[in-house]
Amino acid sequence: MSQKLFNFVSSFGLMLIGVVLLFVGSISVEIKNNSQFLAFPQSGPRVQIGGDVTLAVLPKAKPTIPLSKSNEACLITTTAAVAFVVDDKTDTVLYEKNSGTVRSLASITKLMTAIVLLDMPLGWSSTTIVSVDDIDDSSHHINVGEKFTLDDLWNVALIGSDNSAIKVLVRASGLTVGQFVARMNEKAQRLNLKSARFADPTGLDNRNMAKAPDVARLLGLALKQEKIIQALQTPEYYAKPFDKKVRRVWSTDWLLTKWIPSDYKCVQIAGKTGYIVDSDYNFVVRLTDESGHSIRVVILGASSNETRFTEARDLANWTFEHYLWPDEVGYDDLSE
Repeated sequence: MSQKLFNFVSSFGLMLIGVVLLFVGSISVEIKNNSQFLAFPQSGPRVQIGGDVTLAVLPKAKPTIPLSKSNEACLITTTAAVAFVVDDKTDTVLYEKNSGTVRSLASITKLMTAIVLLDMPLGWSSTTIVSVDDIDDSSHHINVGEKFTLDDLWNVALIGSDNSAIKVLVRASGLTVGQFVARMNEKAQRLNLKSARFADPTGLDNRNMAKAPDVARLLGLALKQEKIIQALQTPEYYAKPFDKKVRRVWSTDWLLTKWIPSDYKCVQIAGKTGYIVDSDYNFVVRLTDESGHSIRVVILGASSNETRFTEARDLANWTFEHYLWPDEVGYDDLSE
């Protein structure tokens, strides 16, 4: 037998032996039912329902939203024309009063102005000089001819709700007021704020309007921006005009300054005020309890500066007392 033939026969024989061993192994290995390695997931017993086969016992779906501890109605009296409370995480409505009414926003408008400004390539460390056209009679934090950084004006605008500072920032964007307002309305539509309409960047125009759910949503979207959060959680700020003395700017949010007493710390408060004659006193705020649960409260058309804060605080306290969140003791009992 030649060497080539011998090699062929040997190779063929080894291959044949391998096939036989594989066959024998496949029919002789015992698969044990209790082997975790080889076990497959098993479904529960099934039943026939009409033409469908379904599990005999369906798994229980647990809610993930805040649940009311009882059917007790909120007895808090509010002067506000509109009041609204929503869970910050799930947008679940927890309280509402006339929430379908469209109201003038006043300086709550500045939240949308701030969002649009952050879409633009502004150099916040750059400087500008306040012009005559920038000054609004209701403002008292900046004066004609003073030089500020844009970052300084940003804080004056949001912390002190200063209309003149907003006007300077809009001018610095390079857009006309009309062009800027058009961007505000385009942004509102893209953000699905269906009832929101804007006519000027400051909030002085009574045609800046929205319903409470969209106001709550506007705040939630604004607070996704760290630069907005930082401003809205600053109780007092010192503006620094070049070659002039620094001047104190108090936040218009009296919960933040503690002029209205509450149990909330500054890091648990982030809100924006608004007032013109046509709107009365407005306030939208996110408040967080000690357990880390956050809600957004909207007050539109309150009777006084003070009551917009006390009513927001009292509604927040009532909500935290009368609802349970999924991570709280007793929630599972409510969800059954």
